[in-house]
Amino acid sequence: MTMEQSNSNAKFKQKKSLSRYLLPNKIPNKVGVAVIRSQSARETRADHCDDTHCKRSMTISKRPLSLNVSNMSPKKENTNFLQISSPLDRCASVSENNVAEASFNSDDLLMEKSISHESVLKEAQVLYLIPTMQARQRNFLQGKIGANSLLGPRELDRVFPNREVTIFVGTWNMNGHTPPKELNDFVLPIGIKHVPDILVFGTQESCSERFEWEVCLQETLGPSHILYHSISLGTLHLAVFVRRDLIWYISIPEDASLSVRPGTAFRTKGAVACSFLLFGTSFLFVTAHLTAHQEKVKERVSDVKKIVNSLDLPKVLPCKNKSKDVTQNFDYVFWSGDLNFRLATPRSKVLEWLSKTSFPLPDHLPHGYLHHDQLCSVLADGAAFKGFTEAKITFPPTYKYDPGTQNFDSSSKQRTPAYTDRILYKQRAGRRFSGQFETPPLQCLVYDSVSSITTSDHKPVWGVFKAHLRPGLDTIPLAAGLFHRDVYLEGLKRRATMNDSKGATAVCSLQ
Repeated sequence: MTMEQSNSNAKFKQKKSLSRYLLPNKIPNKVGVAVIRSQSARETRADHCDDTHCKRSMTISKRPLSLNVSNMSPKKENTNFLQISSPLDRCASVSENNVAEASFNSDDLLMEKSISHESVLKEAQVLYLIPTMQARQRNFLQGKIGANSLLGPRELDRVFPNREVTIFVGTWNMNGHTPPKELNDFVLPIGIKHVPDILVFGTQESCSERFEWEVCLQETLGPSHILYHSISLGTLHLAVFVRRDLIWYISIPEDASLSVRPGTAFRTKGAVACSFLLFGTSFLFVTAHLTAHQEKVKERVSDVKKIVNSLDLPKVLPCKNKSKDVTQNFDYVFWSGDLNFRLATPRSKVLEWLSKTSFPLPDHLPHGYLHHDQLCSVLADGAAFKGFTEAKITFPPTYKYDPGTQNFDSSSKQRTPAYTDRILYKQRAGRRFSGQFETPPLQCLVYDSVSSITTSDHKPVWGVFKAHLRPGLDTIPLAAGLFHRDVYLEGLKRRATMNDSKGATAVCSLQ
């Protein structure tokens, strides 16, 4: 062998050995962190040990789990922060409410198929090497305790660069029936592009197997979210899921419940609530089932007043000037449920209106017979839900249907179609600076129902909201990473063993 051939083989072997350490320059997936991979793993580690290189900015996406696949390109010039078109865009909904056809690009579909939760979680976080000499540089005379705290402004800006969190709130009266085998239309509706950071599901007349219901939700969401807390009272149930990387910035959960029919053995009417802090912002979620029947408006108003004044929250979490009205003690309050308010219009006229109306409705209200809605009247005169707001209703009435069909009640009771299932929201009044509020207003991005689910006589209703976060202090009692691990493991096990055909999910059954 000649000297020239020997040098050529040596260079080839060296190049081959180095290629094992090179990380591929992958197209970032929809819910992962995009890092420009231009150096070998060994070179990166060596660079991080250099003080000058530690100051170098890395090109990463601003928000993990919030990337738009369709806008991504593997071209070299796209090295800036990945741009997200909007926090949440309303797409064409493949449902009976929205007959607009959804257009999909074949390249997008191909990319969607290549995305897996495993790749998401591998790319979900980047741990930077910390120079020892930097850690040894203490200053005992200057600085604030909260400046570099776990819940402080620097950490908040790292996790939420725009300090905005997206929240999904869903409510559904299950009518005691088992849920459908596929919950995508409710849990992950096609009307939203990115999975929200927090998802809260309130159910009334829930199925008896609560663990199975929670596993169904976990299986649908996948490993990116975990069940942070759940609470139930009689047939009421509330489940709170959060993005798993947020579990370190959230406080311990606190819950409360109230039955407005304390004398009854089987509690179907009342409310359950869960509260917590994310960084320094407090949240309260309430799901309720109020008194039924068309004429009992006063009883429903009375139920709301009892719930508001009886839920004792917060208990341990910090709260200045705690009020008897529980909705005054939190930055953001979401009240959902089967509130049972009806349309004060004869059934025949409502059915006639429905036969002549196409959905979704125009954005303006009132429209049709919505100005006869009992809850709209209660909100207008301040009889209950003071300070609460509801987004514009553009979907058909969610009650009452013949189970298994899209037909309104054909039984002997002949119930009038109504909007019994609602989501209300409230924001604590903030201070003004130079004519503007200190905190941006709470926004409802989408408010819709799920017509495709027919197992109950009610349709599920869901909304997505955008709220503003503020920094917190490490003195807040944290959840310390605790969550419902048994639900998480069972949901992932079922997800991993799913058949290609729809409906390999175990569902709850009434006993």
